[in-house]
Amino acid sequence: MSENGGGKTFDQLSWDELMEFEAKLSQPLSLSEAEIKRFNYRTILYKMDQQNYVIPLIAEDPNSGQAFLSSILNEMAADEYLIIGKERYEISKKGRAELETMAEQYHSLVEHYDIFAHVDIDNSCFLEPGDNPKEQIMIDGQSYDRFIDLRVAIMRFKGIAPFDMVFLNLLREGRIGAKENWEFDLALGKVLYAEVEEIINSAYTVKDLTDLGKTNENGEIPGSDILKDVIVAGNQINQERKLAQEAPRRNDAPEVAQNQNTIQVTHYSEPEIFVDYVYEPVSYYSFYYDPFYVEPCWGYYHEPWYW
Repeated sequence: MSENGGGKTFDQLSWDELMEFEAKLSQPLSLSEAEIKRFNYRTILYKMDQQNYVIPLIAEDPNSGQAFLSSILNEMAADEYLIIGKERYEISKKGRAELETMAEQYHSLVEHYDIFAHVDIDNSCFLEPGDNPKEQIMIDGQSYDRFIDLRVAIMRFKGIAPFDMVFLNLLREGRIGAKENWEFDLALGKVLYAEVEEIINSAYTVKDLTDLGKTNENGEIPGSDILKDVIVAGNQINQERKLAQEAPRRNDAPEVAQNQNTIQVTHYSEPEIFVDYVYEPVSYYSFYYDPFYVEPCWGYYHEPWYW
């Protein structure tokens, strides 16, 4: 079990210590200039790699979006993400590595984190095929969402900055870099990514889960314990679904048995991205029984809060 700076394991923290950590995890977050710069770089690399966006060294129209990108492109070349070719900018080895990281993070979101977008805390379950993701329930005469999105809370609990997760999801949904003359938007800086901050800072936090006032035979249940249980349960379902997808179908097996062994997977309706990148998450699944485990692709953004 992971230890904090005081030498205690996570499970040995007192209630007051745990509440102090949960309060830290629930504070609003703000994008840094470095993160805004990374998102600009990632948007351009994504457009070049996934949408065949060609950037000539000299734009034909000096008033075009491509011409407007010149200062960012020069920075990317200086930072070795791009190479200046004979007629156009090309993605460098370092730029390819960044795209590989983006692709692995994206597929990690789909394979591991999307299940946590719809969690039914009261019934200890996740969204299943046929469920209404916007279903409402009545509590004390008030209407609430049955399913809550715990992806941001889980990432912060693991010590991962959630900005890149939200950025990649907005790319998937076509809400970044998708409209005409998107190049000009990159000059907006933090304003362009205001939605990223808004999504993160309006998301459920671990403190919100504590405030639900759930109890068991040991008393009040802290939100961190709820998150730990959600992570382990969600990973188990992810593993079952993955194994069901990969299991060879027996020709002599009865049709009913085949249907019983098939676990459907709920996917988002937005178009998938990075489909041409290989991702092999199976070896990671056993590690996910540790609720604090972080995949290597998130390592750069990982700063364990409990150490």
